[in-house]
Amino acid sequence: MNPDSRKRVIWALAALVVTLAVAGALAAFLSRNDTICPDGKVPVAQRDIGLGQITYQCQNGEFVTPGFAP
Repeated sequence: MNPDSRKRVIWALAALVVTLAVAGALAAFLSRNDTICPDGKVPVAQRDIGLGQITYQCQNGEFVTPGFAP
């Protein structure tokens, strides 16, 4: 591998990393107002149900576990 092609590979990897970072920041910005409660409000409480599973209590009293269908 000559120095010219090595430089091209490094620039391509750098461009890929920057593109992925910008895409992640944009995705986070667009989903900043999403909530897990069906009423659109923030949860009032949370509790650990074991093995890293967290259950959230919504303002209407409903319990929600993210990542699982109700």
